[in-house]
Amino acid sequence: MQISRNMIIAHGDDEHEFKSGRVKDTKCIQVTKIVLISIIFGFIIFHAAIIGVYLNSSVSFYGSLNYAFFNVLKIFACIFVLGMSNVSKKCSRKGNVSIKKRNNILHFNLCYLSVFIVVLSVDLGVFMHQFSDINYGPITIINGNQTQIHWYTKAKTPSIVNVGAKVFNDSTPTRYHNVLVDSSDFSYSVQDVTSAQASYSLPSTIRKFVVMTDIHQNSKYMKSMDQDYDFNLLNGDYSSGGMAHEFSRTFRDIHQKPIIMAVGNHDALGDIDQVVQREEHFYQKIGQLGLYFIQVLNTDNLINCQWINKTKVDEAMKFLHENMHLSQNDEHVFIVSHQAVYSTGEFGSAEYFTRKMEEFLDSHPTSKIRAVFSGHDHVFTSFQRNNQFFFVNGAGGGTLDPVFDFGKRSWSSAELSGPMPVINSKTLGYNYHLKSYRKFTRTEVTFENGKIQYKVRDLEANSVLTTFEQTVQ
Repeated sequence: MQISRNMIIAHGDDEHEFKSGRVKDTKCIQVTKIVLISIIFGFIIFHAAIIGVYLNSSVSFYGSLNYAFFNVLKIFACIFVLGMSNVSKKCSRKGNVSIKKRNNILHFNLCYLSVFIVVLSVDLGVFMHQFSDINYGPITIINGNQTQIHWYTKAKTPSIVNVGAKVFNDSTPTRYHNVLVDSSDFSYSVQDVTSAQASYSLPSTIRKFVVMTDIHQNSKYMKSMDQDYDFNLLNGDYSSGGMAHEFSRTFRDIHQKPIIMAVGNHDALGDIDQVVQREEHFYQKIGQLGLYFIQVLNTDNLINCQWINKTKVDEAMKFLHENMHLSQNDEHVFIVSHQAVYSTGEFGSAEYFTRKMEEFLDSHPTSKIRAVFSGHDHVFTSFQRNNQFFFVNGAGGGTLDPVFDFGKRSWSSAELSGPMPVINSKTLGYNYHLKSYRKFTRTEVTFENGKIQYKVRDLEANSVLTTFEQTVQ
C-alpha cells in the first residue's frame, strides 16, 4: 500500500515523527519493565532456595541472607545500574526514540536478560553446592576443667559417646553434637554415622602450641599440619557467615590434637554457639599457661561486624582487670582477641581499643603477659612493646588482604620490616613494628630453657619465615 501525502497531513503532529523515522516508543518501557520484573523474580527464587535450605538444615537464616546479598546482589546491582541507566536515559527523551535506537535498546535488554539468567544459574549452582554440609569430627575442645567432644552430622541423630567403659547418651536428635567429659586423658568412640574413634591427651606441662586464625572454610593448611604440638589455638573466623556447611569444611580435616577456640566476627553471625560453648570473655588454664579470651567486635550483621563495639571493649577491659588474679600462679599469660591491638593489615588498629589495651597492660607490669594473639586482618604482622609481643595470625586460609587506606598505608612488597611512622589512627603502634608478611602463615610457640620462641611458618612453602625469642624470668 502506498501512503499519500494527504494521509500524512491527516495525522497532523505525527508527520514530523514519520519523516524523521521516529515513533512513539512504548515497547522500550515495556521491555524495561520486563527486565526489572525478571530481576525481582530471580531474586525471589534465589531467596526461596535459601529458605528451603535453612528449613532443612542447621544453616543460620540470617547468615543465609547475608551470604545471598553480599555474594550475588552486589554483582547484579552493578550490572543493573549500568544497564538500566542507559535504558532510562534513552527512554526519557519525551518518550521518543528512533526506530534504530529502539531496536538497539531492545537488543541490549535481551542480551542483559540472557546474561543475568546464565550468571544467576551458575552462581546459584555454586551456592547450593557450597551449602551442602558434610559430616565432620569428632574434635576435642578444651572447655574449662572439662573436655568437649564435638561433631556434626547432616542428619539429626542422638549423641552417644563411649569413653572407656562409660557411655554418654543424649537421646535428643541433633546435628551439632556436644558431650562434656571430666578428664584430660582418655580414648573414646562416637556411635553414629561418623563411626569415629579417637584418643585425647593434654600434658600437664605444655611444650608447644600452634596459633592459626581466619581459616574461612579453607582446610588446606589445617590438613597438612604436622602433629608436633600439644594443642592448637584457633582465634576465630572459621566461616564467612557462621553456617554449618562452612564449619564442616574447616573442621573436616582437623587433627585429633586438642584445640581451644575463640569466636570471630564472621562466626558470630550464625551457629558458632553450637560449636564454641563459652562466654564471650573467658579465662582458660592449660598446663603452666593462662589464656584470656576477649571479644570486642560487633556481632549484629555482616557490615558492622568488621568494627569494634565500645561497650564490648569496656566490658572486656573490666573482665581482664577483675580476673587477672586467676593467672597469678601461671608461668606465662597470653591474651587472645580477634581484633588486633596493632596491625599493618586492612583494618589496622582501632584507636579506642588500642588505647584501652595499652592502659591495661601498663597497669599490670608484673602480670606475666607475654603476648597478644589476634586475627581479623588476613596477614601476618608482629610488634613488640615493653617486651610484650603482639601478633596478627590472620592468614590461616582466607583470602590474603591488601593494605589500603586511601594511599596512606601500602605494601612496597610482600614483606615489611622494622618501625614505620604513625600517620593516622589505623597506624597506631607502627613505631613498635617488627615484621609483616602477606603470606599464609601459622605461629608455633615453644617453651624451653627459660625462653619462649615464636616461629612463623610459611604454610605454602612449609618453611620458617622468621623467629622471635623472648627471655622470661
